[in-house]
Amino acid sequence: MTTTPAIVPAVRRGLFTADPDQRLRPGTASRAWELWLTGPNTLLEMSDLATALMAAAEHNALTADLDDGSPINPVSYALVLHHGYAWRSEGAARSGAGIAVPSLCWTARCSICGDLVEDEFIPHHDSAEAAAEDAVGSRGWGELPDGRLVCERDDPEHEEARTRARTEDGPEPDDDQLALL
Repeated sequence: MTTTPAIVPAVRRGLFTADPDQRLRPGTASRAWELWLTGPNTLLEMSDLATALMAAAEHNALTADLDDGSPINPVSYALVLHHGYAWRSEGAARSGAGIAVPSLCWTARCSICGDLVEDEFIPHHDSAEAAAEDAVGSRGWGELPDGRLVCERDDPEHEEARTRARTEDGPEPDDDQLALL
């Protein structure tokens, strides 16, 4: 006869518990600031809190970007440690901090090569019309009769699209009109 082991709820690690006897200390007590990479279980000494926070943010963003959803990928987080314990700021979030509300924004894309309008940054607009207006009016892009946009790139595909647009934009030929010689 086989018996099934009793199902026991998972126990939290105690990274942020208030009781010092129950706190997990994954780091080194003598080091003021460390970064704990949980996947490879590695400790990296950091010079100060700001450096540790930036390194943790970079690591966590990179691992999130590399995660393809596969169940066999290792999970790795970067946690900032202060004298070996997981660090967290004291008190509530800064005043004025709220929940971000997603909004839809538009930017122009060239219909030939797919490039986006950009200088130092990619501009975002409230409507597709505003994005097209910015590309044509401020950036020197062309607009085809069907509304598609063409960037200022100088190559045969772009030139052909601009030529086609100029031809389609011209007046319709009149059968009663004599051709100019």
